[in-house]
Amino acid sequence: MTMLKHGISLGIERHGEGDFFVNIKAVGKLTHADYEYMVPMLESAIAGVKSPDIYAFLDVTEMDGWEARAMWDDLKLGLKHGHQFEKIAILGKTELQHWMSRMADWFTPIKVRYFQDETDALDWLKE
Repeated sequence: MTMLKHGISLGIERHGEGDFFVNIKAVGKLTHADYEYMVPMLESAIAGVKSPDIYAFLDVTEMDGWEARAMWDDLKLGLKHGHQFEKIAILGKTELQHWMSRMADWFTPIKVRYFQDETDALDWLKE
């Protein structure tokens, strides 16, 4: 029997009154259930903060894509909370991931950069 590993792991650190550092690792092909798990945790962490500033490190080096409904979940998350993200550093390994991060940077007000080195990504988030 082959077990396909997938999911989203989420780490959240609060710095000061409204700054959040979010560490997200996506593995395998993401599903709607993965977003049902992750989104309430993120929303719970920022609940009650008037103007949260979120700095996100997104590791997609083991991600294989999304199911259609999960893509919709991702879009809804961006529409609802996109204005709260200051920077997103994307750690990846493929040209498609690099291209998608450039598209996000062009079409959203969020500063998005793609990296292939984790240290460079984390240093950029801290600038």
